[in-house]
Amino acid sequence: MSPQLATSPSPTTSGPAQRFDVLVVGAGPAGLTTALGLARHGVRVLVVEKHAGTSTFPKASGIRPRTMEIFRGWGLESRVRAAGQDVRMEVAISATLRVAVQAVEDLGVPDDDYLSRVSPSRFAFVPQDRLEPVLLDEVRVAGGEVRFRTELSGFEVCEDGVRAHLRPRDGDAPAYDVAARYLVGADGARSHVRRALGVPMRYLGSHGRHVAVLFTADLDRLMPGPSYALRWVTTPGAEGLLVASGPGRWTFDWEVDAAAAEPSPEHAARRIRAAAGAPDLPLEVLRIFPWDMAAELADAMRDGPVFLVGDAAHRTTPRGATGMNTGIAAAHNLAWKLAWVLRGWAHDSLLDTYEDERRPVGRANTQASLRERGDLPVEPGAMDFGVTYDTAEPEPLEPPGRPGLAVVTGRRAPHAWIHLPGGRRLSTLDLFVGRLTLVTGPEHEEWTAAAAALTGPAPVTVVALGVDVPDSDGSTARLYGVASGGAVLVRPDGHVAWRTQEPGGYAALQHAQDRVTGLTEPADRADVA
Repeated sequence: MSPQLATSPSPTTSGPAQRFDVLVVGAGPAGLTTALGLARHGVRVLVVEKHAGTSTFPKASGIRPRTMEIFRGWGLESRVRAAGQDVRMEVAISATLRVAVQAVEDLGVPDDDYLSRVSPSRFAFVPQDRLEPVLLDEVRVAGGEVRFRTELSGFEVCEDGVRAHLRPRDGDAPAYDVAARYLVGADGARSHVRRALGVPMRYLGSHGRHVAVLFTADLDRLMPGPSYALRWVTTPGAEGLLVASGPGRWTFDWEVDAAAAEPSPEHAARRIRAAAGAPDLPLEVLRIFPWDMAAELADAMRDGPVFLVGDAAHRTTPRGATGMNTGIAAAHNLAWKLAWVLRGWAHDSLLDTYEDERRPVGRANTQASLRERGDLPVEPGAMDFGVTYDTAEPEPLEPPGRPGLAVVTGRRAPHAWIHLPGGRRLSTLDLFVGRLTLVTGPEHEEWTAAAAALTGPAPVTVVALGVDVPDSDGSTARLYGVASGGAVLVRPDGHVAWRTQEPGGYAALQHAQDRVTGLTEPADRADVA
């Protein structure tokens, strides 16, 4: 790979290049999450999408608790949940849809008792085509720009970033150029950006060729018992998986031969009726979507000023609700780092940590998505709260129990409710959104003075538990290990960057701030001044 790369001959363009800080190619969940994270920091971001609008097919539906925490931090949790539906997060197995359920299998979702202790959020079931419009609206409200029917035809890497060639797909509108400091390829498994960089996509395995059919029908009256997220039908010739995809709307998926032609709407309707056990069922086929249940992983997620997120970087199977959630988590990780570099709060070397932190997670989740349900990790909370970014700081093992119950360097900071006057409450996670936060106990004076003396460009907010926010019984300070003078430094994405149980120390805190912002050598500070 070479950053000095011309991806295609430059088309004829009209006028000087339009300028943005970041150009995002692709308006799926990962691309829109990247753009929203940037726009919220005041970054000038442009999203281009070759299609006419957001997705017209449900695709992914399961939104895991950690993803919902990210949306909560942006004030979107209730809107996202309202776009979904209330279903049991299990797969029910029966011969047809209209007969009694024979067995029910767990989908690996953390149970409510555990989640109530570790998170302010819960799992949500929201089809991707209902989620994307929520994110799109918020990107625009935050000041980001999104252009549909606009295709990336090529780009070059320059000294000051990237010059991209864009081609409108409407009528005779002329091609034009955009200059950006950074380019983010969020353009799916067949990513134009990734192929232009020459980054290989490694095939990890497959569970065959599938056909998914989106349709409308009144199935609720046919299916006895509660509403399940998934229904597995076992009748020979009608085997398949029914996925709830919105009120009165469903997706039916089944495996086909690799060389099989795409079924006609009539054939699809016959199979669905057979699976339902209702030969005369009124239904309307909306879309037919052939796809490969395969997993792939890109060899790299960064090349100079160009980054890959979502399916462009790691394509998973739907098992375990891994794909969309992994892409959103990676986009969230990348967005704050790009924003901090662009604002002058961090050195460009911070961007190297994007691949260092997220590619191992992408690899683990991609491989996990190939496992059968019975082979999924025993601990359902590991995917949400067990993600640990490598750190040079020595760290003891988390106490026995499920992840998320202790402060561990590299992991998401633990949740605890903070009860405010008037009966209101907020989560400790709400304290960290978008900023570098030093958490201390009531004896905070030395740490407050040390934070005020820091020489790095990134602002550090001090939150003294029991002083700045209520902690009447000291339980939150004990949870964070700061009841006796220690401190915990939490990154803008909610992950713990550093911790100590020793009293206030300026030198240690300065070193921790430098590591978070990529300023590992004192001389580097001059580069960001």
